[in-house]
Amino acid sequence: MKQRLWRLILVSGLLISGCTRVAVDPCARVSPPVAAFRVSPESGELPALVTFDASDSLSREGDLISYRWDFGDGRTGEGRVVEHRFDRDPRGPEEEEFRVTLTVTQEAETEYGTCRLVGETVRVLRYGVTRPLDVVQWEAKATYYGTLIEGVVRNVSTDLRVTHGRVIARFHAGPEHALVAVGERELWDIRPGEERLFMIPTYLWPWQFDWVELQTEAFTAQP
Repeated sequence: MKQRLWRLILVSGLLISGCTRVAVDPCARVSPPVAAFRVSPESGELPALVTFDASDSLSREGDLISYRWDFGDGRTGEGRVVEHRFDRDPRGPEEEEFRVTLTVTQEAETEYGTCRLVGETVRVLRYGVTRPLDVVQWEAKATYYGTLIEGVVRNVSTDLRVTHGRVIARFHAGPEHALVAVGERELWDIRPGEERLFMIPTYLWPWQFDWVELQTEAFTAQP
């Protein structure tokens, strides 16, 4: 009697185990996405308004359903094309480094279900010093006609003369960083290590803009 009962239990166990299916990973044969992005501008003074474009990211199978950004300064963003403002820490160095990470998510339908895979890429960006023409210091002063941006630039090159340079001021306002005015000043013949004063007037009153973005351009030659 005991021998028959044992055989019955053994056969039942074999039947149950034969009906069990092993789950198949829906991503088993799916290639992950490739994350890539462009930056404009890639350098400049701080604060800086920078555009990030992830259009070069590639989905090998399925579609890219999300783009997530970590700007390396404690702030994040989402979207294929985003704008981000990098600010300068008054207590930090003149030039700051930001480790920007883009993570893209790909979704694909396979015979085993929905597959989601992520791809990631990292770029280290440096803002705060422009070469060879660098803005050493500047301030915005209220005047009878609006505002005056007054500052000093330095040719930080050791072996090149700036034959023609420009300091460009872009005035922004509001949470959307709306561009409300642009001004510039041309400078000529700045030798290596030399500093030069610049002034950029604008009709805007100080309460009509929130912050100023400065950029420099320079043509160089041997001294």
